[in-house]
Amino acid sequence: MKPLEQSTSRNRQYLAFRRAVLTSQARQIVGEPSTSSVIEFLRLPLQRLPQPETVKVLLDRCLRRSANRIYFVNAHTVVMSRKEPALEETLNRGDLLLPDGSGVLWSSRLLGKPIKFNLNGTDLIPALCKAGAPKGLSVYLLGAKPSVADDVAQSLTQTHPGLTIAGIQHGYFEEQDLEAVLDDIRQAKPHVVLVAMGVPLQEFWIDQHAKHLPGITLIGVGGLFDFLAQRVVRAPYPVRRLGLEWCWRLMMEPSRLGHRYTVGIVAFIYIVLQDSLFAFKRKQNIATQQ
Repeated sequence: MKPLEQSTSRNRQYLAFRRAVLTSQARQIVGEPSTSSVIEFLRLPLQRLPQPETVKVLLDRCLRRSANRIYFVNAHTVVMSRKEPALEETLNRGDLLLPDGSGVLWSSRLLGKPIKFNLNGTDLIPALCKAGAPKGLSVYLLGAKPSVADDVAQSLTQTHPGLTIAGIQHGYFEEQDLEAVLDDIRQAKPHVVLVAMGVPLQEFWIDQHAKHLPGITLIGVGGLFDFLAQRVVRAPYPVRRLGLEWCWRLMMEPSRLGHRYTVGIVAFIYIVLQDSLFAFKRKQNIATQQ
C-alpha cells in the first residue's frame, strides 16, 4: 500500500472510531443512536446539553443506581491529557464528560463545534443536590483535607434540606487504608460519590475503583470542596458572566494557580491550533481520495 493510501486508510479508521465513541456517549444520554448532544472536542467526547437537562440526566442515573464515571473537562484537563496519554484514555472510558470553563467554550467556537453551556462543577453539583434532596439523594464526600470535607457536609445539608450525607472521607488516607475506604463506601450505599482529589489523580482513582463500587455514580469534582466550604472565595457573578473567573482565581491563588493560568493557557491554545490544523489536513486528504 502506498504512503498516501495508508494515510487515508488511517484517517478513515480514526473517523469511524470517533463516530463509534460519540454515538455510544449520545445513546447513554438521549436513549437513541444520535450524536446531536455529543461532540468531539480535542479528542474527547463532550456533551452540550443545558444545565437543567444535564441535572435531570445525572439525577436519573444516580437514583436508578446505574454506576457511572463522570468527569469535568476544562483547559487544564485537556493539557494534562496530552501530557499523560493514560489520562486521555481514562477520560474516553468515562460515561459522561462535561464542558467546564470559558476556555472550552471559546475554543469550541474556534473549532467550529460550539458548546454553549458551561457545566462547571461549582454550579452543577449544588444544582444536582438541590434537585435530588426531595427525592432522597445520598452523597458521599471523598477528598480534600479532613476539616474541609466536614464543612462541605454541613454546608450541603443546611442549604439542601433532605439531602443525605452518607459518609465523609478526607483525601489523605494511606494506601494500606484503601480497602477500608472502599468498604466504607459500599456499606454507606450512596447514590453518588464526589471525588475531590484534583486532576489527574481523581480520574485515575475513579477509573480504577469504579468496578469495586457497583451501583454508585462517581464524579470527579477537583477543587469544589474548597468553594463549598468557603475556603476559597468564588468570583462575583458579573466576572463569571464575562468568562473571566480564571482571572479572579489567579488573583486569589497566584502561587498555586500561576503556572496553570500562564504557561497552561499557552499550552492549551497551542493544542487548539494544532488540532484545528490537523483536522483541516485530514479532511483535505479524505476529500482528495473521494
